[in-house]
Amino acid sequence: MNASSWAELTEQLADRLPRLELGDVVILEAPGNRYTELFQLTDGLALDAVSNTFLPPEGQLAAEQEAAMRAKGWQPPDEPDQPNWWLLFRKWPLHSRDATRIAELMVSTLHDVYGVTGPSEVEVRAFKQ
Repeated sequence: MNASSWAELTEQLADRLPRLELGDVVILEAPGNRYTELFQLTDGLALDAVSNTFLPPEGQLAAEQEAAMRAKGWQPPDEPDQPNWWLLFRKWPLHSRDATRIAELMVSTLHDVYGVTGPSEVEVRAFKQ
């Protein structure tokens, strides 16, 4: 994906999500180990967003950023089983509005919470697990 705006990145990701297959992984990653990712399950999607466990000291989330994660609907890390922020979306196949909602969550988390300044900083990686 090569997007010139946050809206374009969101649209490109939303278009891709309904076509995922079991075991597909999509990661949106920015410098400083800031990322959101999803895994295709048999009955939906598992989403992750990096937590302080994996962020460098200078990139740790402050209390207000963690509050913003909760406000967006992310579930807090639950060590040791779930070290990252997480969310399960148990619905498959995806309706286009659900795909848009998930893409908006992943992209806005990078921008609004992790402080990624533009989509040019985001590398999109996709592979089958």
